[in-house]
Amino acid sequence: MSIHTIQYEGIELEFELIRKDVKYINLRVNKHGKVVVSASKKVPLSIIQEFVESKTLWIITHLAEIEKIRQNLPPTGFYDGKTLYYLGKPYRLVLSKGPRHIEILGDKIHLTTTSTTENALCDEYLLWLKQQAYLKFEEIMDHIYPLVAPYGIKRPTIQVRNMKTLWGSCTTEGNAIRLNLQLMKSSEDCIEQVVLHELAHFLYKNHGQEFYAFLSGLMPDWKERKSKLESKFKDGV
Repeated sequence: MSIHTIQYEGIELEFELIRKDVKYINLRVNKHGKVVVSASKKVPLSIIQEFVESKTLWIITHLAEIEKIRQNLPPTGFYDGKTLYYLGKPYRLVLSKGPRHIEILGDKIHLTTTSTTENALCDEYLLWLKQQAYLKFEEIMDHIYPLVAPYGIKRPTIQVRNMKTLWGSCTTEGNAIRLNLQLMKSSEDCIEQVVLHELAHFLYKNHGQEFYAFLSGLMPDWKERKSKLESKFKDGV
């Protein structure tokens, strides 16, 4: 375990680095406001620092929310007026009590439910979001799949999961791809990049040169889309 710092627009952010046997670089902000990063010993410190720097806005947001809790300010979960991102756009959550119903009107997401406890509100929203995700992901598959069909890739089934570390994954044997529910916070061009990425794995299992050449041939701006997704959106509703 070691302590490191990065600079962001004049602000010094400190993070605790734990070296252990993990596949990816993982980052979290614990309830005490400490930024904790875990990574393999094989990953250079410079790469880890670049990763942390790419997450600075996410870190600052979480640190601010923790400070709200300490000051007994509005909760960080579901509450009236909370900002929710849906397909890349911010919406203000409007809560009311009554028969279960969720709809988007203008720049607001109206959630009506019989129970206004935080867990109940979150469950209601996630259920609705998952229903919307299946529809949207299938719609995106409709216009991304034709790009790979000439290569003999069969159209896979789509599964939606609320995942913490992956935007997507695939099972070539079962001809299925799993997409993160949190993608519904991002714009469609970002989701398209993830869908194409997973489809490419039906031809190339590893992230080798051929894999990335294939992506670039079908979607030349996939790197920009990936960067946009990872810099703006995070886990959690």
